Parts: sequence; C-alpha cells; structure tokens
Amino acid sequence: MKRSFLLQTTRRVSFRRWGNKSFCAFASLKALIKVSVISVSYSLLVMPKVADAQTDSLVIKSNVEIDEVTISSSQPASTYSERLRAVVVLNKDDFEHQPGSNLHELLRNIASVDIRQRGGHGVQADLMVRGGSFDQVTILLNGVNITDPQTGHHNLNIPIDLESVERIELLQGPGARIYGPGSFSGAINIITSTNKSKQAKFSATTGQFGLLKTRASASATSKRSTFFVAASSGKSNGYQPNTDFNTHNIFTHGKIKLAQGNIDIQAGYQDKSFGANSFYTPKFPEQFEQTQTFFSSVGILQTVSSVKLSANAYIRQHNDRFELFRNQSPDWYMGHNYHKSIVVGGKLLASSLYKLGRTRIGSEFSNVLGSLMHSPKPINAFTDTSYTKGATRQAVNLFTDHTVYLNSTSASAGINLTCSDAFGFSSNYGLDLNQRIAKCLSFYASVSNAIRFPTFTDMYYSGPTNEGNIDLKPEKANNFEVGIKFNTHKISASVVGFYRQATDVIDWVKNLEDEKWRTMNHTQINTKGTDVMVAINKFDKLPSIKSLMLNYAFLHSDKEADELQSYYALDYLKHKFTANVNHNIYKTIGASWTIILQDRAGGYTSYPENIETPYPTVTMLNVRLYAKHNCFETSLDIHNLFNKPFVDIGNITQPGRWISASFSVTIK
Repeated sequence: MKRSFLLQTTRRVSFRRWGNKSFCAFASLKALIKVSVISVSYSLLVMPKVADAQTDSLVIKSNVEIDEVTISSSQPASTYSERLRAVVVLNKDDFEHQPGSNLHELLRNIASVDIRQRGGHGVQADLMVRGGSFDQVTILLNGVNITDPQTGHHNLNIPIDLESVERIELLQGPGARIYGPGSFSGAINIITSTNKSKQAKFSATTGQFGLLKTRASASATSKRSTFFVAASSGKSNGYQPNTDFNTHNIFTHGKIKLAQGNIDIQAGYQDKSFGANSFYTPKFPEQFEQTQTFFSSVGILQTVSSVKLSANAYIRQHNDRFELFRNQSPDWYMGHNYHKSIVVGGKLLASSLYKLGRTRIGSEFSNVLGSLMHSPKPINAFTDTSYTKGATRQAVNLFTDHTVYLNSTSASAGINLTCSDAFGFSSNYGLDLNQRIAKCLSFYASVSNAIRFPTFTDMYYSGPTNEGNIDLKPEKANNFEVGIKFNTHKISASVVGFYRQATDVIDWVKNLEDEKWRTMNHTQINTKGTDVMVAINKFDKLPSIKSLMLNYAFLHSDKEADELQSYYALDYLKHKFTANVNHNIYKTIGASWTIILQDRAGGYTSYPENIETPYPTVTMLNVRLYAKHNCFETSLDIHNLFNKPFVDIGNITQPGRWISASFSVTIK
C-alpha cells in the first residue's frame, strides 16, 4: 500500500481546531493536497486490508451462519455476529416509508448515531457513533472500504441515493481487532440493491426552496448474471443565502455466477457542489465547496473444499475544492484550497467453518508518504506551484480470530498486532461471549480495545496560532460492554451498557501566556453510556399499525486535564430519543411519523457576539404520507414539522420546515 500526502505552502495559516467550533480554515492557503494508497496482497491464508491515516477497515468473508450479519449483499459473509455484539441492522422494509430522502436523515433515526449536518438533503454531514469523532468510524459500501483518507468530513460522500440502499449494518463500539487502528467507536456497512427481476424505475421530487430531484434505475437478470444501475441528480436554491446545492450520482452493481462462487462488480461517481455558509468560520459566510468521488471494485468469491476464498481490488478517488470566498475576494486572499486523494486496494481473504467453530487470519502492509522532500514536485495543471512537504509511514498488521458455537453459548476471541515505523508496536484484542438464557432471551458481554493514529493535521499543521506535534502517540481506548437481547417474530428489544476509557487523547492545548495552541497526548476521557431499543412489527389488536420503534441513548463523558487550557470539545449527545410509528390510513395509503429529541453537551462561540453559547435541546418531528397503486407510488414529506430552526454545529443554522412531494413509477 502506498499513500502520499503532498502539500504546497506559499503562506502559513491557522485555525483553532478541526472540530466543531469556528476557525478560519484555509483563509489564505493556496494549496493542493494529494493522497494516494496502493495495496498488494499475496497470501492465500491472509486477509489484507487498506489502512488510512484516520480510519481503516477490512471486509471479512465467511460461511453464512444463523444470526450473522451479512457484510455484503453479493457475498455471504459476516464481520460480527448479531448475538455477540451490538449490531443495528436496517432492511429496506424498515426504512422504505420513513421520512427522509437521504442516507444522513435515515441514520439520524438511530439513537447511538450522531449526525451533524451542514445544510439539508445530504449536502454535508459528519457521522459519529457513541460519542466518538467523525474520524473514528469505518465506512464500507457492499463490504468494501470507502473511508476517506483526507478527513472524516468526506466519509459520507457516497455515490448512491437512498432508493438504491437495500440494507444497512451498524456495528456499535470498537472494531479494531478486525479493522485495525482507526475503528475506534464503530463501523457501518451500506449494502445496495440486488433486485433479481427485470425492471426500470423513474422518480421525481419537488419541494420548497427550489428543490428538484430526479432518479432513474434499472435492473436486469439472466441465468448467470444480475446487474443494477441507478442515476440521480438534485438541486436547491437553499433555505438561506449561500446554502444552494447541486448533486449528481451514478452507480452500478453487478454479479456474475461461477460454478462455485461469483464475481462482484460495482462502480459509482458523484459530483457535488454547494454553498458552504459558515461551514468552517462564520466570519466569512460566502464559502463554497465542490467534491467529486469515483469508486470502483471487482471481487471474486470461490469455494475450495470447506474453505471460502475471496479476492477483491478497488479504487477510490476524491477531489475537493474549497473556496473561502465564493464571489469577490479581498486582496490578501491567495487562492482556493485543493485536495486530491486516491486509494487503491486489494484483498485476499480465506475463512473456514468446521467442528471447532470458525477461524480467520489476516495481515496488512501500508506505506504513507508526506515528509520533507529534497526538491519540490510540480503540481499537474498548476505550473507555478509545487509540493514542498510530505511524510512517510509504514505499518504491518497481523490478526487472528476464532468463533466457537456450543449449544446455547457462543464465544469469539481475536487479536490484531500492528507494527508501525512511525508509532512502534501496538495490539488490539477482542473477547465476546453470548449466553442464551431462554428461547428468545440472551445475554452478551464484550471486552475490547482500540487505537487511532494521529492525523496529518495533528502532527504537521503549523500556523501563526497553531503548532502540530510530530512526537504524538496514538490514542488508546479500552471498551467494556454488556447487553440483554430479546427477539421474537413480533418484538425485538435490547438493553446495552458500555464503558470506554480513552487515554493519550490528542488535544490542542496551551498555557494562558502562550500564543500558540499545540497538540499533546495529555487527556484522558472516560465515557459511559446506555442504549435501549424496542421494535414491534405486528400488533394483533391494532392491525392498522405496521411497526413501532423506540430507541433511547444516554452518554456521559468526563475529561481529566491539568492546568493547560484545552480545545478538545465534549459536545456529544448526552440524551437522544427517537420514535417511529408506521401505520395504515386507508387501503394502500399510510403515514410514518418520526420524532427526534436530543440534548447536546458543550457549546459554541456565537458570532459576532463572541459569547460561549450552550447547544439548545432539539425536538424535531418528521412526517411522511404515502400511497401506492399498482406500479405507481407517491409521497409527501414534511421535515421539521414544528418549523424550529436550531444550531447543531458551530454557528450553522439548520433548516426549518421543508415540504417536498415525490412520485415514482416502476415498469416490470
């Protein structure tokens, strides 16, 4: 694997931190950053993966087992058992009629998930799980890593629309023993449609603020192959000045059957541009951003005797152009900010199920570029600019994992060993146990740990008021979790409690007399939380109610620090409650209601008052009315019915009431 991080600096700039308070990012930087990753794997008993500077992931493929999570729709495999860990699984039937037209709004309905949006309709959002940061979650598409190596801000730039999603799997808690350094607080796998019928579907959405979305999809199948393709576009004038957007997606997914396996192919492209009002600093509201994402993968799954072998190769490229001034800029502004990241990866995996359970073994090698270069490197298409700085990282991961099934007891244990030239030797482990108490009732417990390597910003950023630290160590965390699960064909319920002890947490700090904020490993953060979920999908005495879901999550974090001033923001969701009820009104006419209540810790510095302001408690009701007749479907969505704009990140005002209507036709 090879990754380069190249930066041209013609002028130093500063910002207060990457997080959620205001800062003047890229104020005068004329830079182009390029990140590339190349990985080659070559062992039949190895499960390699791609490791990024912020988050890493690995797709595990094995035999299908009872209660296992399908990690990819095209490959019968699993990463974590639903019995052994806290895994949320959403099928298309669970969210098809829920309010919301994009992936961000759907994930926001999960209480343990914190979606902090900058703008509406999926323009930009950060995904966090159990109080972790947006850099601590691994993102997969059909089991393939699409985590952005530049920053977690781009993790949800995925070239698909919600109608193409068939299934979503969310692992809550560390997954480092499988994914390696970076999967600090969770992992999510998004699985697209595998429709095996020949059909075409066309849909359109229109609404307030000049909203217009169109989509077309088609699927075809033969004796030995299945293919799906979807294209969509959307635009809006924005709910306030400089919040307009324009997006385009195209995605295709195919499967070709072999004698003892199949070939899986997918590819997608997204082009998104949007007004970024106050995204990174409220001082300059005329910000603008354009991102482009290309992703493609080819995989093969083959069964040899009792061993399942799979090979996968993929590429992901992400381009980002950020403009601090969208229109007229002052004389001191030296140009826009450009980033380019390329991730090329390959996986070769093996798994076997036998009497003693299931065993998996894996390894990974990575190389990251970005240290000081002996001579500048010209930037393509910019003859007057050159890369001048960079760094180098190399790391090798080895892991083994074994699961045992004994009547009413299931147990799993695994370890991941990482050797890095930049951070030395580290290890991650995980122990999971599930005990079935009764036919529908089970208890589980889990102990694991995780690490996260410092980002390039943590180590190398330098400016008039900020100074990185090349001597930073990785963050570490120990996680303890217990839970009770109840499952019948009508009711699913769970109660989960966890405790995460994070040490060597990276923070921007300074003394009162210091002029610069500097990064240090000096903070310990202890987080405890509870998650309660009840889902009912059948009411015998109330047949008009199709489903009811109630979910509540509680978090509390405390930080141990010394006399140094800290800029590490504890702005997690202390309390979050979500409820959704889907019911029939008349024949094929129905309604779905989702209420979200959230209470966020911490605050932000209001502008221009320059006053520390606590985040408000938010209550939001979203409604969808829908009807279906033969091949026609129509729906009416009302987002934020109470029309209560609020601040959820920095000084960015979230949309108030937004009404839209959709119509679709399916041709078989």
